[in-house]
Amino acid sequence: MKNQLEKKVLNAVSKIAMGNAKKSANSACVFFGYQAKLPDSVKELKKF
Repeated sequence: MKNQLEKKVLNAVSKIAMGNAKKSANSACVFFGYQAKLPDSVKELKKF
């Protein structure tokens, strides 16, 4: 039971992290037009 709960929580956290990475890869700062330096693995998620 505990193992199943742990897997579900870790799966939810990983989905949230992936969503945040995709969002930051496709956005820039509104005020300065600046995008922070991202790791190469996140740059691959960028939409063109």
